[in-house]
Amino acid sequence: MSIEFTTQSLALDGPGAPVVLVELQHDLPVVGSDFFIVQFVRGLTAPDSVIVVRDALRFPLAMIDQSAAYKLLAFKISDGIADGVWWVDDYVYDENQVNISFKSSGDAAGSGDPGAFTGSVRVADQPAARNVIATALDADPPYQLARAVSDAGNGQYTLEWQGYSGQMLITVFDEYGVAHVNGEARGAGERVHPTQYNGYTYHVVQSGTLGAEPAWPTTADETVWSGTVQLIAVPFYRPVSEGPFIV
Repeated sequence: MSIEFTTQSLALDGPGAPVVLVELQHDLPVVGSDFFIVQFVRGLTAPDSVIVVRDALRFPLAMIDQSAAYKLLAFKISDGIADGVWWVDDYVYDENQVNISFKSSGDAAGSGDPGAFTGSVRVADQPAARNVIATALDADPPYQLARAVSDAGNGQYTLEWQGYSGQMLITVFDEYGVAHVNGEARGAGERVHPTQYNGYTYHVVQSGTLGAEPAWPTTADETVWSGTVQLIAVPFYRPVSEGPFIV
């Protein structure tokens, strides 16, 4: 199974955004520059994704079927993809709802028969290294079943686990990098992200020591300096999911 990584970046509300937005106050543990990717899963269809920033879950009403029940899965982005899954069972749109509460679970080691799933990731029709996570949808509670990083040379990955059978959702995530910290040394090839999410991450092109947080450019390929480190703006791309698959 091959996953073609999208070129659509995750952005805050902006020009062209739908007029009708649903806004729900949530209890996800957002701290500092952390944010969550939330997926709306309905039956055997690939989910839509939105970002949760700071205090609210916002999404265009037109994105969902207002009469359908969804399982919401949330992944925390904090200097990489944090362990665990947050979820909501059977979310149905209610125009009077103002709050939403998520449950949480960590990874599960599992025991029993081993399982494996192999696939590949491509970006602009080229193999790429990306974070790949499998979520056990039929588990109670759902949890991160397995994770891997696809190979930069051929795009291939193998997910391995023990003791699970049922529906599995596979999601490919872009690399968010580490938070900007004044005085830290960073090497060429690393990624640094701002303390406040802006839809971009910054690729180090000249090694050095970070200085004060700069005014981050939000145009792809524009460069910026922080201390003696030179960085280039790279869009943080929307996650791509495939499945659910029966394993």
